[in-house]
Amino acid sequence: MEVAHFRNVAGPILNPRQWGHSGGASVRTAIVTTVLNEALYIRDFLASLEAQSLRPDVVVITDGGSTDGTQEMLQDFASATHLPFHWEVVPGNRSRGRNAAIRMADSDVIAVTDVNVLEPQWFERIVEPLERRVADVVAGWYEPIGDTPRERAMGCMTLYSIEQIDPDSFVPASRSIAFTRAAWERIGGYEEQLDAAEDTYLVLAMRRARLRFVFEPRAVVRCRTPASVREAFRTYRQYANSDGRARLLGAPQTHYAQLYGIYGAGVILLILGVWWPIAWIVFSAGVLSYVVYRTRKVLEARLVAQVPPSIVVALAVDLAQILGYAEGRAHPIEERSGASVSADSGNDL
Repeated sequence: MEVAHFRNVAGPILNPRQWGHSGGASVRTAIVTTVLNEALYIRDFLASLEAQSLRPDVVVITDGGSTDGTQEMLQDFASATHLPFHWEVVPGNRSRGRNAAIRMADSDVIAVTDVNVLEPQWFERIVEPLERRVADVVAGWYEPIGDTPRERAMGCMTLYSIEQIDPDSFVPASRSIAFTRAAWERIGGYEEQLDAAEDTYLVLAMRRARLRFVFEPRAVVRCRTPASVREAFRTYRQYANSDGRARLLGAPQTHYAQLYGIYGAGVILLILGVWWPIAWIVFSAGVLSYVVYRTRKVLEARLVAQVPPSIVVALAVDLAQILGYAEGRAHPIEERSGASVSADSGNDL
């Protein structure tokens, strides 16, 4: 695939080993991100990059072909920042953008995020176990950005809370993760056949390879959640479609089997009620229990007024996952025979 002209402001990217090491560290470190039409939020993200307590040896951002002014903002930032910053237009999905950014960074330790707001010590904390060589992969954490009750309720409905995850099996999103380049190469990098949920596929491959994981809950990014029911439906349908294409029915933090079972049982009870009315009573009790279960975090947050819209969000997300997974399963990705990335892959996308 054709790669657009490379914007090089802070020095030659083709020989990144010439860049200075920060803080006398024994390994070369990088932050990589891929963006697409992020003009509304990218300034906050770039400001949080500059506010990091530990400076990476390089920051690389790939742009998937933005048309909303994002590229101009990246160019302005590259001209003004004190960071060793490089960006390039790489058409394609996030997987291709992430892989290209990691190749260009040419670093021993890579921290990956999206257009979020990074806590000032995020980078320092997420790379520390890798620099000490006690881990191959570090899972960071993320909290929703939410000022209004509706935003906070959406965060409750669409993100896990830290109490819900098991550190030994946690599958972190690539909004807050770090790993060694050797780990990335070993499992073949991000799966470029997937347009979404590529981070789930990557982490599961890393766990199958028995790489050493560390969970660092203090490495926090603040992320935005869907702004509407329609956006939540579209987002989770896309995630589920990619999970279906990757055949991740029973993967950690996925609930496709449970959803098919719950909604399938509901349909059966509704049909049985035609001949056996008590089935409708059982159905009603089940619906009430499920609604309370799905909105429990909203209730715990004392956002009672947000329970009705949260029920709509829950139904939209459930339906999106049921439909999306089935659609994706009908069009599975091709199995990879081995690693698809290497130190010499260059920018051939």
